[in-house]
Amino acid sequence: MAVAFFMYYTGMLSPSNTVNHGELIKSQSLTQWQLQYQDQAWQQSSQWQILHTQPVPCQSQECENWSSTLPNVIKLLGKDSDRVVLQQVGKLQTMLQTSKLSELGEAVWIVDPNGNLVMRYSPELTPKQLLQDLKKLLKVSGIG
Repeated sequence: MAVAFFMYYTGMLSPSNTVNHGELIKSQSLTQWQLQYQDQAWQQSSQWQILHTQPVPCQSQECENWSSTLPNVIKLLGKDSDRVVLQQVGKLQTMLQTSKLSELGEAVWIVDPNGNLVMRYSPELTPKQLLQDLKKLLKVSGIG
């Protein structure tokens, strides 16, 4: 008990390894982004979402790689693929204020069915790492 108390209050002796690849996001809702879709406010999906915030057109090889690979990530989920939808933010009709898009930068985000941002993936990470994390999330999640 004393060891647990020590670990909790000092942070020492706690595991430094995590099994996720993406950066965990704490207490942030997608509604804070004020997304627009076809001149209307963004409607929350009942599915998990993968959002790719990107400049138009892509300005890096990483951006091109993510853009072309993300649809395949969803297919590779197999029976869970219908639980996830892909949104290319900054492209086509899904709009984000330019200032907010530049603030967020290029990244891939996982959003849960309640509209909470869950994880962020920088362009340097790979779609394979996203797939691994997404499979774990869908396995343990009872929503979406």
